[in-house]
Amino acid sequence: MLIRFGVSAGEFKAIVDSVYAHAGSEYLSAQGERVTFSRLAVITGINRSFLPAILAAPQDEFRPRSRTQLHRAARVLTGWHDDASFQTRTGAPAVLDVHGRRKSFRQLAHRYSGGVYYQTLLSELIRVGAVQKVGLNRVRALRRSPSSGGADADSLLDAGETAGDLLATLEHNLTTRAREQLPVRSLAVNVDADSLPLFRAQLAKRADGLLEVMDAFLQGHRSARTAKRFTAQRPAKEITLGATVFALQRGVAPGSVPPRRAPRG
Repeated sequence: MLIRFGVSAGEFKAIVDSVYAHAGSEYLSAQGERVTFSRLAVITGINRSFLPAILAAPQDEFRPRSRTQLHRAARVLTGWHDDASFQTRTGAPAVLDVHGRRKSFRQLAHRYSGGVYYQTLLSELIRVGAVQKVGLNRVRALRRSPSSGGADADSLLDAGETAGDLLATLEHNLTTRAREQLPVRSLAVNVDADSLPLFRAQLAKRADGLLEVMDAFLQGHRSARTAKRFTAQRPAKEITLGATVFALQRGVAPGSVPPRRAPRG
């Protein structure tokens, strides 16, 4: 998924480091321990010298420690859009010759790709639709990102929150007694692939019905109402409860393109 959306291994490492550093700090505080860079380095495995900069940044900002960790194709496209050497007079990405020593894609790749052969990079950018050939020997940038994605920031945030909720539930169940665990149910059966449209419709309909029932129950137990039943000596405790229903699919969906084989060697 990260490759599909143009996230490099270096960028992912920056995300992991940030999450680990902040989570480690919260964990030590919850344990009543003093938070120090040395102790964080021990429990997270992150080099102590990197921790001050990581923790100084907001938790939702992830900065690779160097530009070489960025997605190479993204670096080239960013240079194409931001470097005046490869722009028109109005500041738009210029149509570039593939070859040549001045204002060419070859020169652009040499400056921003970090050593990747320019023809290999160009083929990949054309394949994903970020670059378009113009005639025999010229190319045009179509977008700033290697991936069109089909997703925006809000949908990615929703996906992350849903995945986070699922992982939090599984973590809760792994660390509590059986009677305190939250319900988790899963079903997977090998079926005819042609049944997918009907399955999708059936599950969506039943999921809506279940969530309506759960919503009515939770609305009847909202914290504002619950708080009235407690005295000042026994204040109400507030938690968030909810449910998520999602479909499970293993294998290639009908009409989709199967993954290509990994290169040899």
